Formats: sequence, C-alpha cells, structure tokens
Amino acid sequence: MADFWLVPGGLIDNMNKFEFLEVTGSYKDVGYAIGAKFKKTIQERVNERQKRIINYERYLKRTEPYFKATKERFPNLVTEISALADAAGVGVADYFSINNREVDSHDKGDHCTVAVSFGESGAVVGHNEDWEGASPDSLYILKATIGKTTFFGLQYKVAIPGVSAAVNNWGLVQCINDLNPASQMGVPKNFVARAVLECKTLDEAESVIRGTRGASGFNHVLIQGLEVRNIEIAGSKIAVDKAMKESYVHTNHYLAPEMKSSEEFHTKSSEARYKKAKEMTHPGMSVAEMKALLSDRKNVEYPISRHDATLGSFITLPSLNEVYICYGPPDKGEYQKYELA
Repeated sequence: MADFWLVPGGLIDNMNKFEFLEVTGSYKDVGYAIGAKFKKTIQERVNERQKRIINYERYLKRTEPYFKATKERFPNLVTEISALADAAGVGVADYFSINNREVDSHDKGDHCTVAVSFGESGAVVGHNEDWEGASPDSLYILKATIGKTTFFGLQYKVAIPGVSAAVNNWGLVQCINDLNPASQMGVPKNFVARAVLECKTLDEAESVIRGTRGASGFNHVLIQGLEVRNIEIAGSKIAVDKAMKESYVHTNHYLAPEMKSSEEFHTKSSEARYKKAKEMTHPGMSVAEMKALLSDRKNVEYPISRHDATLGSFITLPSLNEVYICYGPPDKGEYQKYELA
C-alpha cells in the first residue's frame, strides 16, 4: 500500500473545527500523546464520575474482571491506556472504567447513522456521530501510526480510539453504531472497536471480533474495496451480513432476525433514521448526495442530522484517499476535505 498522510484542504480560519492530533510510534507513544493532549478533559470526566457514581470504589472493583479479560486478549491496548492514564494524571482503573460501559448503565443511548453507496469511484461511506447532551468539542481528529498501519478519523477525547468512524491505510473503514444488548463478563466493546482499527482486511477484522469474548457489542459497519461487512454483536452472539457493491444503511437497532431477542430496547429515532436513510441511499451516490443524506431533517421529530445530538459528520471515499469532516450537525456546518495519499 502507499504511504498515508494527511493534507488539510481549504480550511477556513474562523470556522469551528475539531482539534487534530497526529502521533507515530508505539502503543505507549500513542496512548501518552492522547493523554497529554486531553489531560484536562480526561481529569474532568474522572472527577465527574467519582462524584456521580455511588460507592465509586466498589464500582471500580466491578470493572476488575473486565480489565483482566482485556489484558489477556489485547495486552498492547492495556499498554496504550496505561500510558494514556499516566499522561493524563489519572488512575488506570479510573480510565479503564470510562471505557467499560457495560458496568455503567448511565452511558446507554441512541447513537449514529451510517450509509454506504458504491459507484465508479468505489465506496462512498457516510457517518453521523451522535451523542445526546454532549458538545462537538467532545470529539477530535486523530491520525495515529503504529508499525505499518495508520488510521485516521473522529475519536472521543475521553475514550480509547475506535468508537466513532475511521479509515486506515489498508482501505478498511469502520463505522460504529451503538446497540443495546444485555451484557456479560468479557472484553468491553470499546476495546474490540479499537483493535479493528489496525486490521488489514475484512477477514482479519471479523476474526478479531469472533475471537474475542465480548462483554456486550457494537454494530460494526466495515467496508473495504467493494464489500460491506456488517457485524452485529450481543455478547457471544454474532451476526454477519455481507454485501458486494450494494448500498447499505445501519442505525441503532438489530437488523438480523436472530439478534432481535438480544436487544433490550431500541428507539423510534433509530427506526425513523434507518427508514429515511434507506430511502435516500442508492447506487452511485456522489459526495454531495451523501452530505444531503447526513444533513436531512425532513422528519422534524426524528431527523438524521440531530441538533441535540449530532456532534460531527464523517464521509470517506477510501479508493480516492479522501475524507470529509463536518464539525457539529452537517445541516448547520460545512465539510472540510482531507486528502489521504
């Protein structure tokens, strides 16, 4: 594969935009860079949780088996978060617990819309990153290189990378949708998403997911070349839907019939966004058409671009090495183009 770097194109000086972090090195180097840059934000989140969560020390004890499972499965990622916590001046257990959402039900929600189309230029992938009650400044753009792999995309300042939308230099795109399954003891879903960022192929990504005893599970919309591989997870249950050069949409509820019994709930918003995105998705979509889909507000009650929740929007054409990112709801902002070459 070609080398992978980023060139911001046409940035407007007075326009709101996401903070940007670029780091190359080991897992420790990546973790330390993130922790150092967002030290204040991470400390504030830890302090808020210590005050909010009743019997906080007992709560941390509940996360210990999940930490052990994560260290056994992904020791490099524990190295990464240990360096991150050290740079941020917080305890490793405190930071791990932020990423152990299976234990903290306060973080359950209804997040994100993904749409995929294929045309002459390959895949066009669109993702709105939604989180109720948060600010666009909760996100940043990360370009991280570890060994021969570089990944680039939207990430949360207080979470391990992987839980939003990103593309790597192997042409693998991952977009995450929250689902709402019951949980079990295992590796928190945040760490599974982080591990997929470094996968070179769809088969490798699926193998990583299948080979991990997950505590709960995201929906992973994975795209490479002309294939979409949608993976829905609920603990030890996994459903995989493969489509070649076919348009695809996912929001925040299970689509596979065999997974519906694992779902604790889903919302009318998820159903409405899915229906509207399906109506608007078609073969050969342009970037402008994908922007229009992600900006859609025709359903006033349950829009795709959500003024109370959409923190940012991400579009990528991996075959052309292009990414477009919008700060905040896309119907109110402008996309900035990044060229990956």
